[in-house]
Amino acid sequence: MKFARELAEPWGLLLAATSAGVAWAVQLPVVAAVGVGVAVLAARAGVAVLGGEKAEPPPREARVLPVAPGSAEENWLHRAEGAAEGFASLSASLDAGPLAERVADMEPVVRETLSTLRRLAGRASATGQALARVDLDAVAHERRRLQRELRTANPEVRGDLEQALTAVQAQADVHARLSGARDKLLAQLQSGALGLDSLVARVAELTATTTDVTVDTGAVRELSDQLEGIRQGVLETEQATRRSLG
Repeated sequence: MKFARELAEPWGLLLAATSAGVAWAVQLPVVAAVGVGVAVLAARAGVAVLGGEKAEPPPREARVLPVAPGSAEENWLHRAEGAAEGFASLSASLDAGPLAERVADMEPVVRETLSTLRRLAGRASATGQALARVDLDAVAHERRRLQRELRTANPEVRGDLEQALTAVQAQADVHARLSGARDKLLAQLQSGALGLDSLVARVAELTATTTDVTVDTGAVRELSDQLEGIRQGVLETEQATRRSLG
């Protein structure tokens, strides 16, 4: 425990011993002096623990960016939200029993997956907006012009032209990275939404063909595995795009 570690901390022991020594020096009984030392040690440990707990920063919540209205990512997000609502409705409609318990256990994972898809949709919109700021045709035109000028440039201006060409190329590289990231985000949004749709259909099928007496544990396990695969896929995409785009 953290409190026990603080009790054993050398500076705390030294402070307690010093306090006990001062108490003894003013002619308090030995037992009382020892009690003063113990009290000082316990108080210091308690303050250190409380101070450490307060010093810990609160967990940082993932930022949810707005989703562009009418965009492809908004359409896939609505599809995923509909699937999540369908799953919750199915879960609520089941009679109490083993199957209802297993389906209810999946609900938090469905909600977590949907939350991640919302973040992916927001990031896809932000990426699309950033892409719109880079005119790829204009960049290609500038690159060709600078390349032509470099062929006949004087040594005095060659360095400036090369720097300009590097800057133009950097814009093209940014566009390529953004385009690739957006394609990946949209593909995962589509995969996640359709995966949740499929999960709802399979749960509906299972509830229609299963009784509490004949719960198909293998089929339920497959559903859990399918949901976990969807969850992992969207999380990995979020982590990958965060690394590549910051």
